[in-house]
Amino acid sequence: MKPRTKKTRTMKINLAAGVLCLVTLTTGLYAAPKTVVSADGSLTEIVYALKQEHTLVGVDTTSGYPIAATKLPQIGYKRNISAEGVLSLSPQVLIATRDSGPDIILSQIAEAGVTIERFSAKPGLDVVKDKILGVATLLDVESAGEQLWQKVAADVAAAREQLSRVEKPINVMFVLSARSGSVLVSGSDTMADAVISLSGANNAVQGFSGYKPMSIEAIISAAPDVILMMDRGGEHGAGDEIFNREGFNLTPAAINKRLVKMNGMLMLGFGPRIGDALKGLIGAFYPQLKSNNAQ
Repeated sequence: MKPRTKKTRTMKINLAAGVLCLVTLTTGLYAAPKTVVSADGSLTEIVYALKQEHTLVGVDTTSGYPIAATKLPQIGYKRNISAEGVLSLSPQVLIATRDSGPDIILSQIAEAGVTIERFSAKPGLDVVKDKILGVATLLDVESAGEQLWQKVAADVAAAREQLSRVEKPINVMFVLSARSGSVLVSGSDTMADAVISLSGANNAVQGFSGYKPMSIEAIISAAPDVILMMDRGGEHGAGDEIFNREGFNLTPAAINKRLVKMNGMLMLGFGPRIGDALKGLIGAFYPQLKSNNAQ
């Protein structure tokens, strides 16, 4: 195991009074950690893709892939981490993204002597690269990390190669939640907005960022060609019945019955399977490309 130089990490912590302060954490690690807890599904996937899963002693509830990860001890949802759950596993390092938290809990975990390594939660291929190479460096497998990133980049390029034959991009509306009486859709600056763009389509929703409710009139005006949703059950899930809802029933997507559903972490995780996600979405958005390939 090669020596590792001492590093520092700066983490924002929300105090009870709502004031932000900066706490500098010194890792004190000179070798790759032997015990790691992951608080993000994409980071968990990266650890497995690097064949370093033997270091994992716990994961959060977004870590649903591979299936083996679901057998590990749970520390709660990534935005509501349990300090007790993490510390009971005695990890050397907690890997997380910037949207993991809450910060006060992360502070408690750090004060107990656990190193916290945080990665960007922004959407984008550059962030996928940074997460892969960052985790690989942490685990002292830099060469494997570079190889993994090259494979991911090649998968993305192969998936997007067909977009050069798309004459007119379609308009896609991502629906986060379709519970009775409330429909949340994606505006700009979201994982959904980024993956729609990378898949060669336009976000049908314009004028705001993040996820917000949308009125019946606005849904009709947006005129999406495709409705995109996460493939999940429960009250947040929906099937073709979404096209019976007022507003949606008058869209081109409803007229042509075009609903695309995909596993949430695969589609929005921006992890090592991003190439697979884009391949699936591009094929679903532009089925004519498959027909052309068959000729």
